[in-house]
Amino acid sequence: MSQSVAPLERSLSRVDRVHPSARVRHFDQLSESAQEYVIAWASDDAVPNVLPEDLRADDVVVFTDYLHVA
Repeated sequence: MSQSVAPLERSLSRVDRVHPSARVRHFDQLSESAQEYVIAWASDDAVPNVLPEDLRADDVVVFTDYLHVA
């Protein structure tokens, strides 16, 4: 299951493995807007078109599962 969070396409995906160089952040470390973004995705709601400032491509967020922002 995936969606995209790139400039024209938004995506988050569940991952089982994390690359050693990935920036891994716990959900609690995110801003309120980034937390809302992740919650919306996890709830299968539509995610906003704009990626929150504290999330970037290739971030891994620890939230129930590992998520890869691509």
